Amino acid sequence: MGEFFLQIILFIYRNLAFQNLGIAIIEVAVLTRLVFAPFTKQQAHMSRKMKELEPHLSSLKEKHKGNQQAYAQAQMDLYKQHGINPAAGCLPSIVQIIVLFGLLGAMNQILKMNINTGFLIWDMAKPDAYKIGGLPFLIPGALVIAASLTQYIQMKQMMPPPPKIRKEDKPNEKAENESFMESFAKSQASMMWMFPLMFLLFGTQWPSGLALYWSVSSLLAIVQQKWTPAPVKKT
Repeated sequence: MGEFFLQIILFIYRNLAFQNLGIAIIEVAVLTRLVFAPFTKQQAHMSRKMKELEPHLSSLKEKHKGNQQAYAQAQMDLYKQHGINPAAGCLPSIVQIIVLFGLLGAMNQILKMNINTGFLIWDMAKPDAYKIGGLPFLIPGALVIAASLTQYIQMKQMMPPPPKIRKEDKPNEKAENESFMESFAKSQASMMWMFPLMFLLFGTQWPSGLALYWSVSSLLAIVQQKWTPAPVKKT
């Protein structure tokens, strides 16, 4: 995988990026976003569909009250009826992990080559981090922080909203829904913070070219999701 990304980066570096590694990495980020644009579009549509199905899910919860297994089956049937596959929402994250480690392998090989790794104030082959005397850890630089922040915004964009508590719910139903919403919020928070924290923790050890790629890629994903048109409702 690393060799595959290495050849792509080198081709773009030599032919389309004025032999500047930073420009080549930005172009690779744009290229990968174009390639995976259908997945981003599908994910945005899925999140919107799930939001539209909130009233139906509330009705199913009331209908199958006390029978979690029946409710789960009815929920899956509803998703299937509307063409929603919740598991598909994990695909973009899996793809990003594959690309990340592919680029990491490529960058490790680039370190051994005699090419221009400078880009603005950064060396794409070196970590974007600073050592402050007395601190036992490195301080992340601007690129690492930008990668973490844009990834957080992107993950937050993708998360479907939690189910709402209806006014007509009885006290015991409200308590049950509040408990569900609390666990839902915790699972959302863990997903939203996983990749940003991963980059803050490990980004200070990785070549800054990865942080540049991740920042540009996440920023493009945010724009894609923001401007993806809502699916046309069937009449």
